[in-house]
Order: sequence, then structure tokens, then C-alpha cells
Amino acid sequence: MLIRDYRLVWIASIFNAVAVQVRNVAGLYQVYDISGSALQLGLTGFFQAFPFVIFGLFAGAVADTFDRKKLLIATVTIQLIPSLMLGILTVSGTVQVWHIYILGFLGALVEVFNWPARAALIPRLVPRPLLMNAVTLNTIIIQTSFLLGPALGGIMIDQTGLPTTYFITIAMLIPAGIAILAMRTSGVPEGERRRVNLRSIFEGIEFIWVQRIILSLFLLDFGVTLVGFYRPILPIFAADVFHTGASGLGLLYGAPSLGAIIGSMALLTLGDVKRKGVMVVIAALIFAGSLALLGFSQWFWMAVSATLILGFTDSLSVAIRRTVVQLLAPDGMLGRASSLITVFAQATNGLGAILAGVAAQYIGAPNALLLGSGLCFLIIVAICFAIPQLWRYRSE
Repeated sequence: MLIRDYRLVWIASIFNAVAVQVRNVAGLYQVYDISGSALQLGLTGFFQAFPFVIFGLFAGAVADTFDRKKLLIATVTIQLIPSLMLGILTVSGTVQVWHIYILGFLGALVEVFNWPARAALIPRLVPRPLLMNAVTLNTIIIQTSFLLGPALGGIMIDQTGLPTTYFITIAMLIPAGIAILAMRTSGVPEGERRRVNLRSIFEGIEFIWVQRIILSLFLLDFGVTLVGFYRPILPIFAADVFHTGASGLGLLYGAPSLGAIIGSMALLTLGDVKRKGVMVVIAALIFAGSLALLGFSQWFWMAVSATLILGFTDSLSVAIRRTVVQLLAPDGMLGRASSLITVFAQATNGLGAILAGVAAQYIGAPNALLLGSGLCFLIIVAICFAIPQLWRYRSE
């Protein structure tokens, strides 16, 4: 029954993630079509990401308090509203940019509560030796939705139009709800009944601070991503370094997602890696080296290869970090611990994008990556010395 229920959650997650990505791409396309403004396009992306940073910890506390299965059903059901409203407004010709802002914000807010509830359910749906495989498959959902969602959204918009695209996302969400309803495993958190308050939120932060292994993984991800966030400056390489235009930029952006999927498949082949601390440190070191490779790249395909490796190593780090959280966090803390991963990732990506842009502006994109690579190496070494348990950590 456990594997069956995990399969149902996995299927529901795919439908939900792809539907949300298709709708987000359609919203971005529609905003630019209406306004022609790059600023309003940026604001659309901001409203789609902002709720993860602001409400992430609160969503984790909710997942540790209420029935996680019911939370998943509720989030999938509410996700129907933005798709339906955007479809109706577009068909009627009354849609405006602020409509897309508000409904995009609502969709993102609902998704904030979906992720920790689903992550907190996984450990009770698979045997412990298969937990890393289960988390890796969950990571594949994210990468596949990033790769498949925009591509499907673009094809749907061109072939069927915006209104139909929005309505198709409703059809994608319905199987997700049915799959969750078919689950037999209880979603009620273990332990005594809790309340959602500031104390329960801070308990999650305290738990991460006490668990030095999890803390070291969070600090490693924060430091490396902060100084090595390369995605925002890829357009500079496509336009000014290699002169490849939009097609080249598409390859540079797509390569990390493909690398991440390959990395996840490699982890599935390896199975439950015991020396998780060693693997995540080595992956971070290769990530830092790949940044330098991208900065030194003199040929376009050399740069594509570098971004492919960046995506590959990043997927290893993400899967191990999420697995270790699932292994070390008690059931009553899983929602909050999982939500912290999302909050860290969103906040770090935002700060990293700013730093990457500033560095590229003043010293050039290749030099910015070389500087980031050097800082990555220093951060990795410093964390390994400060928290030596990370290198020695192995799961039972």
C-alpha cells in the first residue's frame, strides 16, 4: 500500500507542477503581450515567487499541524481558481495586467502550502532504505516541470490560444486531485496536537540550528548559490560572448535542467548512498569548478557543457539535502524543516541574482563567474572546517 500511495502522490505532483508552470508561462506571455513592458514582466515573476519567501515558514508549521492529505486536496482544489478566472477574463476580453498579478500571487501562495505538506508525507509512504530514491524522484518532478512546463505552454499558446491554455491547466489539475483522494495512508501528523503560532515557526529554525548536519548543508547551499548564481547572466554569454541569439540562450538555459535530470537518474541508479556528506561536498567542489569552466569558455558548446555539469551537480546537492532532512527530522517537524529548504532557495536565488548582476556589470560576466568560483571554493573549505561532521556524515 505504501509504494502504491507514493506512486499516487508522485502522479499528482507531476500534474500539479506542470499545470502551474504552464499557467505561469502563459501569464508572463500575456503580461508582455498586453503591456510590452519589461518592468511589468519582472513584476509578474516577482508576484509568482514572493509568497515562497514570506509564507514559507508559516506553511511548514501548517503542514506539521493539520492533516497533510487534506492540505494537498485543498491546495489542488484552490489552484483551479486562478486558471478558471484567467481563462474567463481572457475570453471576455476584460483581462488586465493587475488581474494576472493578483491571480499569479494567489496561485503561488497556494503552492507554498502544497510543497511542505507533500514533502512531509513522503517518509511514511516508502520504506526507509528507499527514501533517497523517493526524494530523488520528487526532485525530478521539479526539474521536469521547469523543462516541460514552459515548452508545453508555448506550444499550447501558439496552437490553441491563451484562453484554451488556461482551461487546459484545469484539466491537468483534476487528475492530481483524484490521485490524492485515492490515497489510503493517513495524513495526520504524529505526536500531540499542535497550534500554528510564532513559537511553532521558530521551533523549526531551532531544530535546524541544533542539527549540525542539516545546518551545514543549508549553509553550504546558501554560500555556494549566493556567490555562484549564474543563470541571470547567461543572456550576456549568448549575446555578447558567443553571439548566438535567442536559440543559443535557450540551449544555455535548458542544459542545467537536462543535467539535473541526468543527475537525478544517476542517483536512482546508485541507490541509497551512505556517505552523503562526502558526496555533497564533492558535488559542491565540481560545481565551483564548472563555474570557472563557464567563465573560461571560448566556444559555445564548451559553455553548454559547463552549464550541463552545473545542473548535474546541483541536482545531487538538492536530493541529498532533502533526503537528510527527511532522515533526521521527526514526523512532527518535517513540514517546517522542508519549508525552510524552499525559503532558503528562494531567498538565496534572489540575492544571488543581484550579486551576479552587479559583478557582471563592473567586471564582466566571465570574470564574475571566475570570482564566484574562487569564493565557492573558499566557502566549501570553511564550512568543512567549521562543521567537520558534514564530511564524516553517513546515513545508517
